[in-house]
Parts: sequence; structure tokens; C-alpha cells
Amino acid sequence: MTLANRASTTPPDLLGWRRQAFGVGIAVFRIILGLVFLTNGLSKVGFDFPVLPGFLINYDGAKGILANNIQDHPVGVYKDFVQNVILDNYTPFGILLTVTELAVGVMLVSGAFANVGALIGAGSILHINFSTLDGWHTGPWAWEEAPLWGGLILLAIIGAGRYYGLDPRVTAMLPPRLRRWPLSS
Repeated sequence: MTLANRASTTPPDLLGWRRQAFGVGIAVFRIILGLVFLTNGLSKVGFDFPVLPGFLINYDGAKGILANNIQDHPVGVYKDFVQNVILDNYTPFGILLTVTELAVGVMLVSGAFANVGALIGAGSILHINFSTLDGWHTGPWAWEEAPLWGGLILLAIIGAGRYYGLDPRVTAMLPPRLRRWPLSS
């Protein structure tokens, strides 16, 4: 039996079930990643989540992690920029980080502009990965971030906001010339 014959003998309701399960899976994955960003952003503005002790990075913790990551960074220009611009002027950058995490979290959880949120989230995770460059071959965090940024890029590519998200409704309010990727699923 060929693949075409087998597909034609598959009951139509089974194909519908697979499509629906795929959509639910994408929505759950999108929401979980959104909650990661949202809870980290909320912890930076002072919210405490007792059910997640030690898993969230607060405002000062983010600064400490970045300062630690660049100590032996092999790219001098990057190390100097982070040390002399970002860390020495951490208040505006810390606020920007907090707003970014909150915005990415809201976009992913709601499914509104989910592609944009996923791309911004992937960029922030890639920055964290780059800041650990001295440990790409030996560091404990070198490859643990890849499922996060890889998953976020996949969510952006497939248009995850159209699966049980607000993207279709929000996109309909945009001018026609803006109704395309990445603003629209």
C-alpha cells in the first residue's frame, strides 16, 4: 500500500484529531516558554514565587550572572562593552531587560504577536549563550540554552500565535501591509 493510498484510507476524523493535537501541543509549548519569561520578568520587579525557589533570576541576580560570565570572555570588544557600558550603567539596561522579559512573556502566553516575542526571546537567550563563550566546550551551560532558543525560533517560524492564540484577532486590526511575518502568523 502506497503512502497516498494509506492517507486516503485514513478516517477524516483521525486527521482532524492530529491537527488539533498539534495545535494544542504548540500552544502549550508557547505558553510554557512564555511563563518562563513572564515569571523571570516579574521576579525582577519584586514578585516572589515560593513554588519556584532558586529558579528565577531577579534584577540583581541578572547583573551578577552577566558580570560573572564575561570575566574570561575571549572577545575583548564584547567584554569591554558589557563591562564599561552595560554593567557600569546597569539601571537602564536592567529596566530594559525587565521590560523585555515581561513583553516576551505576555506575547507568548497570549499568542498576540507571538512571532515577534519568540524572536526577541531567542535573541536574549542567544546573548546569554554568547556571554558564556569561554565555556562553549567545557562550561556547564554551553548547550543547555539551545533547546530554549531553538524552540523559540521554531515557534516563530511556524507562527505559533495562530494556535489558540490572539494573533489572528490582533493581526486583523493591523493595516493590510503589516499583515505578514513576523507581525502575523
